[in-house]
Amino acid sequence: MTRLQETITMATLTLLLLLSAAFTLGDRMTARIANDLVTFAADQRNPCPRGWFQFNSRCFMFVKTARTWPNAERHCQLLGQKLKPVYNTVKYLGANLASVHSYEESQFLQAVVLITTGSFPLTWIGGFDAVQAKVEKDRLWFWSDGSKFDHESWAEGEPNNNNGAREPCIHFNFGGTLSSIKLNFFE
Repeated sequence: MTRLQETITMATLTLLLLLSAAFTLGDRMTARIANDLVTFAADQRNPCPRGWFQFNSRCFMFVKTARTWPNAERHCQLLGQKLKPVYNTVKYLGANLASVHSYEESQFLQAVVLITTGSFPLTWIGGFDAVQAKVEKDRLWFWSDGSKFDHESWAEGEPNNNNGAREPCIHFNFGGTLSSIKLNFFE
């Protein structure tokens, strides 16, 4: 492991430790600690463009404009086309709604949303049911960036196709868990 990798690893571990403490404390304290986390992250060697937040080798940003899931995904793809490599360490081949691959990454994304909005609004992420089946066992979830759907933290009773409606999209910040939802929820 190089010196830079060790520094980034330690910075990430420190960030996650502070983030865990932030979510353990109350809202007022959480907002203050989240703001400190932004300052801390900005001080690190961040290969992400201005306004984006780095977690491991990926960059994230929160867009406040409400959109449907397909429109939000398309917006992310358009943003990705405008990005250029920074420091030649991260390749920007495009962007998608966020995929979540660990508890730590989920906590990090919640902090990004909190830092950007000052609260925890329901937020689209890139999870999508490819089959859109009515029966849960027949559903096939994937991430819009093509990565493996390898981390699940569903809210109690989710995914559920509420009242028989097909809910093929995922949002989070529902108590830190995932929830399936209809496509036209945020029009």
